[in-house]
Amino acid sequence: MAAVTSHIYPPMDIPQILQFVDEAVNAKTGQHLNDLQRRIITGILQRQKYADVAENNGYSDKHVKKASHELVHMLSEVFGDTVKKCTLDSVLD
Repeated sequence: MAAVTSHIYPPMDIPQILQFVDEAVNAKTGQHLNDLQRRIITGILQRQKYADVAENNGYSDKHVKKASHELVHMLSEVFGDTVKKCTLDSVLD
């Protein structure tokens, strides 16, 4: 079984990734990522836990988890591939 490789994206790559994802979401849905969705994606790419994303951005854990679930469902539809917190970086590669 091949090892799954994942990496933490350098901060300079994250704005480009967010722009790419936002453009893909906009092309498919006509909407843009909101601030919380951007913060969740950034947190995922930096290997943060939802609790860390919530605490660092003034949200409750429950709110971030719910928004994250909705986000990965939307991204799965946008990219035509199952997206999960642990697979986001491989979907974006």
